[in-house]
Amino acid sequence: MFKAYPIGFFHIDIAEVRTGEGKLYLWMAIDRTSKYAFAQLHERADRPVACAFLKALIEACPYRLHIILTDNGIQFAELP
Repeated sequence: MFKAYPIGFFHIDIAEVRTGEGKLYLWMAIDRTSKYAFAQLHERADRPVACAFLKALIEACPYRLHIILTDNGIQFAELP
């Protein structure tokens, strides 16, 4: 049996995508319970893009986010 998670528990990941024009980054967020998915392509994978992606996710999601799980990448790290 799988552990039950409340709706609004999102996992965020970034994947590098190669295109004919160069490299892009696919930002993805998936809710563990509903499987609602949100994705965007960006030219960078840095902290400002992470902030913009999170804001866009909050605006697009049809319900409230409760938990966000990331891979602890530098994009999501606190400044020293």
